[in-house]
Amino acid sequence: MVAASRGSAGQLKELEKRQKSRATRIGRDSLDRALVDLAGLYRDALVLAAAPSGELPLNHPDRRADAVELARLIGPEGALRRIDAILDCRTALEQNVKPQIALEALTVALRLPA
Repeated sequence: MVAASRGSAGQLKELEKRQKSRATRIGRDSLDRALVDLAGLYRDALVLAAAPSGELPLNHPDRRADAVELARLIGPEGALRRIDAILDCRTALEQNVKPQIALEALTVALRLPA
């Protein structure tokens, strides 16, 4: 009877470990999707700053007004620098940097003047 309870305790611990790992993965995947969306918005600003005639389709046509304002405020170089910062954040997360630290670094990079 004691051996059976030890075995089930080990299984319970393993289940908890897998659930925690799964929750961490879901959180990181959600964060990555948000970063991809944000990079898409800056890509749209880059497109509008470089080719305002509208030759290229936007990733987020529903956010066109935001992309136009970003393009006006930061220009193509600022948009490109911010896209690089977002890609750096994604890389840091892939290398298991704590999400809070990666996002704090990204926030600083996004706030720097264009």
